[in-house]
Amino acid sequence: MIICSDVDGVILNYIQGFIDFTIKEKIPFSHNPNLYGVISNFPDNLKVRDQFYSGEYLSQLKFYGNSLEILNLLASKHELHLVSALEPTQSKKRVENLKTLNYTSLQCVGDDRKEKVVVEEIQPDFMIEDRPELIEAFHLAGISVIFPDWHPYTKGMESFATPFSFWSEVPNLLSRSLKK
Repeated sequence: MIICSDVDGVILNYIQGFIDFTIKEKIPFSHNPNLYGVISNFPDNLKVRDQFYSGEYLSQLKFYGNSLEILNLLASKHELHLVSALEPTQSKKRVENLKTLNYTSLQCVGDDRKEKVVVEEIQPDFMIEDRPELIEAFHLAGISVIFPDWHPYTKGMESFATPFSFWSEVPNLLSRSLKK
């Protein structure tokens, strides 16, 4: 079986990492990053993003729950490909952040290429994704999708994909889907 997963917001807690960055760097924001995204509504979004990406913050994001253990278990039995919307220039930091995870491949492809790389190159049996427009796109491309339901922005995606609340649910979700 070929499994593909997004990284930020699915495996790694990008939102909390960004919040920690804004606190440490004393960058105020007036919005709820869990609802509206993390690099938005700043006077200069690109400057804030570049500051976040230029430091060590991006390579020090924490794993969600037991995602590391579950994904290493899955990787011992299946191909596990990781595709990130981060730009290729950030690959080194992403590799550093994921050094304890066993995976078949990791690609930082940028926002514009992510859907194409997953659908046309990797062609997974399952995709783990949190971005609503990509959940729908992968579903329409015939890929079974599961998504973390802990993000408010993934509410309502059940018509395109199967939600999970805890990483410990993922192996059973994949097994049940294979039997269908």
